[in-house]
Amino acid sequence: MSTVGGLIMVLTGLAILSFGLFLFYAWLPLLYAFVGLDIGLLLGRSVTGDVGAFAIVLGIAGAIVLGSMSYFLEPYRRVLLGISGGVLLGFSIAAALNLDGLLGGFFASLLALACGLLGGILVPRFFDAFVVGASAISGAAMAVTGAHHIFPRAALFDLAGGGPLPAILTIILALIGIAWQGRNIANWVHAASSHDTIIGDQRRDHPSRPRL
Repeated sequence: MSTVGGLIMVLTGLAILSFGLFLFYAWLPLLYAFVGLDIGLLLGRSVTGDVGAFAIVLGIAGAIVLGSMSYFLEPYRRVLLGISGGVLLGFSIAAALNLDGLLGGFFASLLALACGLLGGILVPRFFDAFVVGASAISGAAMAVTGAHHIFPRAALFDLAGGGPLPAILTIILALIGIAWQGRNIANWVHAASSHDTIIGDQRRDHPSRPRL
């Protein structure tokens, strides 16, 4: 089960690392579902020390809750993403530094709460930059942590006992994610604006059509 959980962490981590901002503009519920899933996985890992059945159940619950909230709290989607993205960043940093088991997971929860509050404050001012940075760092840490659960004997992915190489790998992945997303911000925002314009025209042509 740890291998399955690790694979989920790697795949969702790489998705968030590469397309965090794009998912916000194009498939908002999917982004929230990914964030909720990873928060649940990391929370379960901090409590049990493993990405087993308990962590996967928490991840599925987190995906459903945050995915649903993206509909119910749509007017506050940016602040909600700042808070949830900050929480994920806090858990990811704790996992990357092997601190998520400290004090029975309390330290990781405290760090996640602090990052969540900070994210909620910073998002209205620096939205694109926050999403790019938080998603790249979180995704990189998630991917490396997940790879360690798949290959527990590989020192390259062992952030706790693998020396400097796992930290360097995490930093490199995060920088690649930041560079890739930064390079594509303009295209993603333009595509989202064009999509909103098309939807707006459709609503004017069909007043009875429900809002998407």
